[in-house]
Amino acid sequence: MENEILPNLFKNKKNIKIWSAACSTGEEPYSLAMLLTKFLPLNMITIIATDIDKGALSKAIQGIYSEKSLENLPKAFIQKFFIKENNQYMISDEIKSRVKFRQHNLLKDPYEKNCDLIICRNVMIYFTEEAKSEMYHKFHDSLNNNGILFVGSTEQIILPHRYKLKPVKTFFYTKSV
Repeated sequence: MENEILPNLFKNKKNIKIWSAACSTGEEPYSLAMLLTKFLPLNMITIIATDIDKGALSKAIQGIYSEKSLENLPKAFIQKFFIKENNQYMISDEIKSRVKFRQHNLLKDPYEKNCDLIICRNVMIYFTEEAKSEMYHKFHDSLNNNGILFVGSTEQIILPHRYKLKPVKTFFYTKSV
């Protein structure tokens, strides 16, 4: 993501639209916002983060995490973007303000449009093949040309051309035009 995907997205435009679908309790979109600070000033970063679970979204909006939740995050990000209180870590308001959370049902609700990067990891495994097919088509339609769909490690898309997607790297797909 850091060394190839994001630099390629930023080659053609400075402001990219990012959707973190099925974001759960927010670790992923917040981590991405932190990573994006290597490429952009904070005020240029906006991530749309959606999930169906109101409880997960409430926790995401609070932005309070255990030390275990942060174990894969670079230490520099923890030092720069978190405040430690007792055994919990609160994400800074500057990062919090860059992620816009809202409820969304991947099976029923309209999808975001004109996305340059869609992250939908570790949720597709819970859907039927028919539902996955429908969602992959909708993700395709949501992407801009050269946009990227990033799926989880257990969710590699078999025969991505069926959904007008082509692999860029393992677990990263772009829109076929």
